[in-house]
Amino acid sequence: MKGPAGFVRSDKIGGYRNIGPIYEWVETQAYLVIDRVTFEEKTGAVLCYYNPPVHQVGNPGLDAYLEGLDIVSKQRDDLKFLILYGANDPVHAGGDLKESLDRLESTLKTKAEKASAGASAEEIDLLFDWADNRLKKGISLHAIVRKIALYLRVIAVCGGGTRFGGSAEIPLMADYLVGDSRSGMCFSEAMIGLIPGWAGIARTLIKAGPVNAACMAMTSQEVKADHLKGIGIYNDVVHIPFPFPKREKTGDPGADKARYLAALETHNDDTGLLLLPKALEIATCPEEAIPKMAANERLILATEEAVSQEAAKRKDPENYAQLWGKSLREVKDEMIRMGRPLAPQSIEALNRLLEDYDPSQFDESSFVEREMKADARLYRDPRFRAGLIATLQQTVADYREAD
Repeated sequence: MKGPAGFVRSDKIGGYRNIGPIYEWVETQAYLVIDRVTFEEKTGAVLCYYNPPVHQVGNPGLDAYLEGLDIVSKQRDDLKFLILYGANDPVHAGGDLKESLDRLESTLKTKAEKASAGASAEEIDLLFDWADNRLKKGISLHAIVRKIALYLRVIAVCGGGTRFGGSAEIPLMADYLVGDSRSGMCFSEAMIGLIPGWAGIARTLIKAGPVNAACMAMTSQEVKADHLKGIGIYNDVVHIPFPFPKREKTGDPGADKARYLAALETHNDDTGLLLLPKALEIATCPEEAIPKMAANERLILATEEAVSQEAAKRKDPENYAQLWGKSLREVKDEMIRMGRPLAPQSIEALNRLLEDYDPSQFDESSFVEREMKADARLYRDPRFRAGLIATLQQTVADYREAD
């Protein structure tokens, strides 16, 4: 099996043995497998998700996560740990934005037709079920991971480069995270018109505190591995002493692609040899030996005032009036200086969520439910279409109120 599962099913790690599959789902190149493994005489499971080229978490993959983890939950008495593992590639995206735009365009067309025919507000609202159902699956995934965490030690391995959206939120659902030194996380949703609706805010509040959660969500800045450890999201960072493979341009695209894919396969195994043993170590060591960042020792990415000022500047569409619709590459210097525009509706939703946060009264499940509902409302905002188009076309978004 190509990709990370091939490494998980190999005998390249000392003291590690793969006993066999607990669950398997395959669809074309994508797959999710969960294998029973042993390490240092302790039995656990490794979940391996793979969906090249940017490892988006599509709806079939979400269904596979839920089905597979339900089986793990039922077998928890025979297991001590669960490791969430995947490819060690440059980009891990949250979802397919093109598919979302197609669904939204179709929904808006049907909405206009139904409104003209006098349909009720409730009937029109049901047209957005496709968005609601995906959000509900994401929240169900959070629920089952946290249920498993009551019985097993859950570790996520963040291999490879930058993780966007759901590809960042799923590892955050784990108790402990091991990071590739070249990796990062980016809550890019506020630049599109959404928020991290799969418990991303809730889990970041728990691991990194409210100021860091606000900074990540309200500025959409990429946070690199060393800072992710400093704020408490990563428990450990493994230094990877080699770069990602690059595709050559020799004039023979087919041969270039074949060599690149082979290099990625080798790179995945070489990286796995460094990352997976650290995850297995954390999965089986005494609890007190796991590196943790105390709340009073956390790095602060930016002050509350600085985050508020940046969000206020970037959420005002008029500040970008001279740049609307221009290619991000064309206005690269301006984007470095100003930052990409933020969707005002996203910042407002985040402000409401974070203003109500009280650590002494915090209930993760209820907060996650509110987070999901807030994200669902944003799918219905007319400005969401502008954010999707600008993101896909890599242009400067115009977030003025839509007619």
